[in-house]
Amino acid sequence: MKKLLTAVCLAVLCSVCFAQPLRNEWIDYSKTYYKFTVSSNGLYRISQAQLATLGIGSANAQDFKLWCNGVEVPLYTSVASGALDAVGYIEFYGKRNDGKADTDLYIDPAYQATYFLQFIYR
Repeated sequence: MKKLLTAVCLAVLCSVCFAQPLRNEWIDYSKTYYKFTVSSNGLYRISQAQLATLGIGSANAQDFKLWCNGVEVPLYTSVASGALDAVGYIEFYGKRNDGKADTDLYIDPAYQATYFLQFIYR
């Protein structure tokens, strides 16, 4: 009887438990993403030639999106729509990763390391 009661209590407790969000809910796994490293805060430009080396030089300008910590960040393209021309580019203000998303993992924030990465995704 004790074993049955323990099993029922455990089943009830497990059914009401749920996991914490991972803060990556914005990711759409059916899309392709590309990462560009940014080491300091500032204005950055990605040329059409750099995009062509990745095989996305002919992608439509309105399809590019920039994400930082799960929030979409504005970007500027040299053309409003359509493929970028040979001198086309994408510009954005990039911020180095300050590790803000990991703050909850540390009891004392002084123990947290900082990282210098920023991501751009398509």
